[in-house]
Amino acid sequence: MFHGFGHGKHRRGLRFIILFTLSESPKNGIEIMKEMENVTKGMWRPSPGSLYPMLAKMSQEGYIKKREDGRYELTATGKEEIEIIKQRMSMMSGLDVRLSTPSSPEEVIEEMESYVEYIEDVKRNDPSKIDQMKDRIKRLIEKLNNVVS
Repeated sequence: MFHGFGHGKHRRGLRFIILFTLSESPKNGIEIMKEMENVTKGMWRPSPGSLYPMLAKMSQEGYIKKREDGRYELTATGKEEIEIIKQRMSMMSGLDVRLSTPSSPEEVIEEMESYVEYIEDVKRNDPSKIDQMKDRIKRLIEKLNNVVS
């Protein structure tokens, strides 16, 4: 069963994002790639060589199906899976998955820490993407330093 989000870090993330992307509306492969790129602010766009085999596998497993117009949509099994994932995420975070707006300074800091970890991962995997944003990052650091000084 898919409840563990798959096997392996990259496949797990790809499956997860495909499910959430298709829970909004049916999409073809290119639309899914563009959505993933938008969600990650350009930091990640899966290659066709990773996306299409995963779409085929998820179709075989019964989570999604390909429509006649070439778009993929969630099956009943896929919809059940997304609800299970949302419930688990909600229980783990105490927040609604879609409406996870921080409501206190503490929650803002926690969210910022998560984003910093993400940026650290991006730097390890593709330093050139961070190089393009060094000035913006430095301005953020200055603003945060002004807050604590």
